[in-house]
Amino acid sequence: MKVETFSGRKIETNIADRSFEPYNGAKKYSGSSKVISFEKALQECKIKDGMTLSFHHQLRNGDFVVNLILDAISNMGVKDLRIAQTAFFDVHEPVIEHIKNGVVTRIEGSCNGPVGDYCCKNPLEQPVILRSHGGRWAAVETGELHPNIAFIAASAADIRGNATGLIGSSAFGNIAYSGVDAVKADNVVIVTDNIVDYPCYFRDIYEGLVDYVVEVDKIGDPNKIVSGSLKVTDDSMKLSIARNCVDLMDAAGIVKEGMIFQAGAGGISLAAIKYLGELLNERGIAAGSSTGGLTKYIVDMYHSGCLKQINTCQCFDMESVKFASKHPEFLSTIGEYSNPLAKGRNIDRLSTVVLGATEVDTSFNVNVNTHSDGRMLHGIGGHQDVSTAANLSIMAVPVFRKTNPIVREKVTTISTPGDVVDAIVTNEGIAINPNRKDLIEKIKGKIEIVPIEELKNIAYSETGEPNKPNLGEEIVGITKFMDGTVLDNIYRVLE
Repeated sequence: MKVETFSGRKIETNIADRSFEPYNGAKKYSGSSKVISFEKALQECKIKDGMTLSFHHQLRNGDFVVNLILDAISNMGVKDLRIAQTAFFDVHEPVIEHIKNGVVTRIEGSCNGPVGDYCCKNPLEQPVILRSHGGRWAAVETGELHPNIAFIAASAADIRGNATGLIGSSAFGNIAYSGVDAVKADNVVIVTDNIVDYPCYFRDIYEGLVDYVVEVDKIGDPNKIVSGSLKVTDDSMKLSIARNCVDLMDAAGIVKEGMIFQAGAGGISLAAIKYLGELLNERGIAAGSSTGGLTKYIVDMYHSGCLKQINTCQCFDMESVKFASKHPEFLSTIGEYSNPLAKGRNIDRLSTVVLGATEVDTSFNVNVNTHSDGRMLHGIGGHQDVSTAANLSIMAVPVFRKTNPIVREKVTTISTPGDVVDAIVTNEGIAINPNRKDLIEKIKGKIEIVPIEELKNIAYSETGEPNKPNLGEEIVGITKFMDGTVLDNIYRVLE
């Protein structure tokens, strides 16, 4: 039986055992501006108690967006929010007041600084959940962590929502963390201080995913992206650790044409990058690529010719931001970098990585989340992601700091499990994970290996046994592995 469509054509709708809907008219797309006020955006997103809000942290300690949004929501009387930020920093200390007032009751994201310190002494209704960069991306992708509203800071956006972090006075690098939030969130709000002509020249976030654009006076201070000194250490002891890291790479046959490496932004890691660059230049060879965070030291390697390509998803200084805006071909998302659900990741061919730690233990477990007193002050970042992927994962630490043993019998919190850690490089020697018999055989006669227990004994002889943290029985935090399984519990710190 034929039916008449809105256009007046009579058609069959039951064809070959299938039933089709007849055309019933359409409206033309307007292409109108999505720019509205903060208050209007919150109303249109139907903000209400119990929602999950997500943010990225690429402005780091210079971010204004989290505080701005939570203040506005608090003024509306909304309560019981779950915050799924990729990380908190010192600048986010005002979040503590929102916790006290019941606006924020759950947190699933890295808690660097005051917020983490507060939460480990004043438990939330549910434990803080700490994930790696890749683990968080996967959790959002699967729906384990579902944002109702994703607030995405952008240093430039057009009226339709195409957005980037690469240009403008608040530029911080490409928007690498929020791509999965933009796809999976119920509502997506771009927050920018720079409306540009359509279409936005760079497009980290695509307009088809964006509901609203909100213009504010300032999304943050990019000069505070740098957290810490971000300088090569001049401490002779730390320099010796960095040198030992490169010597180990070399003995293991890692330092060769086309190698792929990553290093953290701490003083020892930066020194290791410096020494690696010098060795590559000396031999007239070039690394294939670097992965992870970008610093001026890696940019210098690229310009010197000892690094062919860069594969980065976060800028750690303003020199890197400028470089990224000129080389978008080197930029990737966190999903491309380390999503454990992906069929291929940037880190899968990683030759070696040099990382830091607050503690390591005789089982090669690593703590980066808490201090030895149990205070939750840091996030996992990409630590476990790249440790799992790298052919040679190196933890570079002194055996003790001041009166605190860093190499110990058991870490306070497991952030990265010992079965993916290959070497502990210290100022008193190098310990190799006994499970890496192939590595031990490869470096035999080139590098002296020290049993991890001996490094622990040196630490204890200098500092005494570790002070037992004053902890209660209440669980205030959970560290998850990148596959979603639980690694460890973090317990309440008693005052």
